[in-house]
Amino acid sequence: MYKKMKLKGVAKIEPDHLGDPLEAAVEKSLRDKYEAVVDKVLGTIVAVLGADSIGEGHILAGDGSIYYEVNFDALVFKPEMQEIIEGEVVEIVKFGAFLSLGPFDGLLHVSQITNEYISYDEKNARLISKESNKSLGEGDKVRARVIAVSLNEKEPRESKIGLTMRQTGLGRLEWLEAINTAQASVEAEAK
Repeated sequence: MYKKMKLKGVAKIEPDHLGDPLEAAVEKSLRDKYEAVVDKVLGTIVAVLGADSIGEGHILAGDGSIYYEVNFDALVFKPEMQEIIEGEVVEIVKFGAFLSLGPFDGLLHVSQITNEYISYDEKNARLISKESNKSLGEGDKVRARVIAVSLNEKEPRESKIGLTMRQTGLGRLEWLEAINTAQASVEAEAK
């Protein structure tokens, strides 16, 4: 889930940027320091949106930089347990599909796609269900539920997000549209 948050941090202005306008130098420092940082509590800081207030500068002995305490706005992404998300399939592998979810990829294991047996079609890079012949491939848009979140602050690429589509209202968007169309025609016939 994306959230706009007010955060407090420290901006380090290097000596070669001391002639720059203060607000621009502070915002550049904040972007360099905080963007793409993963925090287990906050999630991933996607973007620094701007500084609200810049405190008084401090100089440390032996350091030519000036340090400012800053309150700033940031756009943060943190997947929440049980959250329903929509994403795009970016890779199909034998054991499942990877979905793009903002700054992370989530894994949709083959056991979590449908209640049916799923086989891997390596030639066409697709996962296909046995009974209904539903398929899932790269570029497909899906709706899934977050069932596991493990954010790794030290190695963000090692963060893991587990997903499921085995519940009502979840699945490839085309599957859901077909269900809605079928329900609408049944309701129309009943009237």
